[in-house]
Amino acid sequence: MESYKQGVGRWGEERAVQHVVEQGWEVLARNWRRGRLEVDLVARDGPWLVIIEVKTRSEPVQAGWHRLVSRAQQERLIRAARAFLAQHADHSLEVRFDVVAILRNRYGHRILHTQDAFYPLLR
Repeated sequence: MESYKQGVGRWGEERAVQHVVEQGWEVLARNWRRGRLEVDLVARDGPWLVIIEVKTRSEPVQAGWHRLVSRAQQERLIRAARAFLAQHADHSLEVRFDVVAILRNRYGHRILHTQDAFYPLLR
């Protein structure tokens, strides 16, 4: 049985897919997994392979919350992107990390899309 939180997350991911399709992007993968690595959404935006983290909330939150992806989560997404590229992608594409935030309440929802939400850490 799906929990309330899982249901909200699934609903938000559906809105995020609709959003990127409306932008004219091609959805390449949803909930892509390899081992413990996961990417909510992978899309192609012209010359970009976009790794998208979807954040869905049903309660009020402070401004800027959609930009908050922890450093540990960023590192996992970077590892997941590398694994995805090794398996699937056209290596001529540039990689970008976006956050699509869905805020919903009893009046509806709004989408906050941050392109280049973070940059891979160089080591």
